Amino acid sequence: MLYLFDAYCSLLQAAGSVAEDVQWRAQVDQHGGILLSIDGIQPDKGNETVYVVRDVLTGRVLAAENVTSSETAVIKRLLAPVVALDVPVIGAISDAQESLEQAIAELWPTIPHQTCQFHYLREAARPIHDADSSTRTAMRKDIQNKVRETRAQLARHIQAGQEATEPKTQQEVEQLCVLADYALSIQTALNLDGPAPFEYAGIEGYDALTQIETSLQELEKRGQQSAARCAKSWSGSRSWLGDAGSGRTPSPRSKACATGS
Repeated sequence: MLYLFDAYCSLLQAAGSVAEDVQWRAQVDQHGGILLSIDGIQPDKGNETVYVVRDVLTGRVLAAENVTSSETAVIKRLLAPVVALDVPVIGAISDAQESLEQAIAELWPTIPHQTCQFHYLREAARPIHDADSSTRTAMRKDIQNKVRETRAQLARHIQAGQEATEPKTQQEVEQLCVLADYALSIQTALNLDGPAPFEYAGIEGYDALTQIETSLQELEKRGQQSAARCAKSWSGSRSWLGDAGSGRTPSPRSKACATGS
């Protein structure tokens, strides 16, 4: 994994060689300077961090390095190629990491330094996201074990039904499979996740469970309506039996309800 990050940095450095790029320098002159974006990603805690420095206005990568420390001196060494370009720096954007702020303040003490909007929004929304996480945890604690037990029970009944050959049993298996799909949907809703500040798994999970509840209620309503139709036409089953005895063709509804189909 670390080898891949080293290779990635090498590619970025090769692609981002701007010292002799006349066209890029013309763009910089047009913009009045460069606007630095500095960010790091750490694949695993305790391992190296990949830092990438780019000009926001042109999108050009200016520096990239895989470092073992994020101290101010290391960040200043990372930014040394940018200093060597000898172009105006009109501002910087970062995640407000202390060593980044100190390094930028020492190298360009007069430029404005803005916090990255993503990190800013994430920190601003953290109380809401924490509350949302608590809601999701409460939902999972209350429902998850019940759903797992229900899914296991449905799986046993489905397996037993699939081994049978009676048409009625096969119809019950189909109905159990529908219920199993609902149970899986509930399990999926409980396991939803998302990064702050853009996604709130608790709210999304609640909305998904509400949709499942609405669907189940509609399914129940249809079942009740179907049962009511069958009950209403059940009185015709006697005439259906009479029809069968007399050779007359029974009505489709009476036949369907009488046979349970």
